[in-house]
Amino acid sequence: MSTGTVSIWHGEEGWGVIESADTPGGCWAFYSHIWADALPELKPGHSRTIRGGYRELIVGESVDFTWESVEQDGYSYRAISVTPGREHPQWTIEDSPA
Repeated sequence: MSTGTVSIWHGEEGWGVIESADTPGGCWAFYSHIWADALPELKPGHSRTIRGGYRELIVGESVDFTWESVEQDGYSYRAISVTPGREHPQWTIEDSPA
């Protein structure tokens, strides 16, 4: 797990960049990975619908994140889980067999 600071966030497109000493040049992040660890595990063969709340990052906020070394839109790193220091939105989560 790394700690970084959000340097860019494109809310209308749902992606941004996290700066960290562990990811030189920035780490690309997508909205679906924000608070990903807060969601219960999805059962095999099921699909998930999440309603309520808006997953976004705020430029300048500190986040904990895990990442992988892979090329994504010009960045050498991609976040796979991002946890802001604030409370996550209230969600309604519906899982159903696919």
